[in-house]
Amino acid sequence: MPLPAAGLRRLQHAAEPRAILVRTPNWLGDLIVATGFLAALRERFPRARLDLIVRAGFERLPLPRYGAVLPFDRGATSAGAFGRALRGADYSHLFVLPPSFSSAWMGWRSRIPWRVGYGGEGRSLLLKPALRPRHAPRSVHLLQEYLDLLAPWGDFRADRYPPRLDATPAWLAEHAPSAMTWRGHPVVLAPGAEYGPAKQWPAAHFGAVARALSGQGWDVVIVGLPKDRELGEEILGGVRSGFNLCGATTLSQLAALLGTAALLVSNDSGAMHLAAALGVQQVAIFGSTNPAWTGPLNPRGRVAYRQEPCSPCYARTCRFGHTRCLTELAPEGVIEEAERLLLSAPKGDRPAGQAVGPGGHGLPSGGGKLTALKGDSPAEE
Repeated sequence: MPLPAAGLRRLQHAAEPRAILVRTPNWLGDLIVATGFLAALRERFPRARLDLIVRAGFERLPLPRYGAVLPFDRGATSAGAFGRALRGADYSHLFVLPPSFSSAWMGWRSRIPWRVGYGGEGRSLLLKPALRPRHAPRSVHLLQEYLDLLAPWGDFRADRYPPRLDATPAWLAEHAPSAMTWRGHPVVLAPGAEYGPAKQWPAAHFGAVARALSGQGWDVVIVGLPKDRELGEEILGGVRSGFNLCGATTLSQLAALLGTAALLVSNDSGAMHLAAALGVQQVAIFGSTNPAWTGPLNPRGRVAYRQEPCSPCYARTCRFGHTRCLTELAPEGVIEEAERLLLSAPKGDRPAGQAVGPGGHGLPSGGGKLTALKGDSPAEE
């Protein structure tokens, strides 16, 4: 069980942090969300040293750089050994964002005096203190869950700390994919879902979006993992100007591509959160997960979500075998919302000679519910 209120009071009355280490999440999307937490930490403790532990490979992203970034390669060293190597680094506080036992074990092995995280998963005795969540699980945005770890020092609200990446124009140009042969700012589709098929909109629906927007003159780029390449080819069937980059970009190149895109259409994925943190226009499609918990915090973003009686189930695969939350979320509504967003794109970003506007795809309207969520004001139900 989490420590009683006495543990929290001791933290409140302890000296303010002088050197902070943050164990960031392992999932790409969760890491991007956590950049809002880092902004709040920097605001509250501007004089403290602020270093990060990130999953190996993520250090190449344009994360907010307040101090050192320490890559953790789970294939090369154990969590306990990594934590033990931190002894003597003189950190006063460690914030443990992942809910796993191993991340708390890493903290305990480090002997950092204050190891702040949520209890549960048998890890409460490893933390100091192990906090009780202020809200029911998944009832507020994930960013708010992270920010609630700062409750001993004040009230931090997610709408004040949207996730952001420090991707300057120079960084975007340096990391752009070498095979950029499309014109201007493309429409990017990210049809993969590493979590599982219960988060993956059908390829036929993505294909309808690709054909509609390509028909208006937009270049369409598909991104994903190597295993998504056949999926990308299927989606690009009949597309006038399409490029399949599945498996052909590094993580940095993906971020740079998204940073110059006119629009991203994606499932609930790491690419979705990357685009949100880069301020890119986007339509995010949700299936088994809940946009109130992990939706993009992006004022230029929209969420497509068809809520079924069983939603949200958070399952990797549909236990009923139908995934109606995805299959019955028709592409026509997503196309219309994409067109509305593209209509607001700067003139230099639009295809020459093309008028982009709602209804331009010539398909009947209807289908699943499409909900517009303000990206900088997460739902709090």
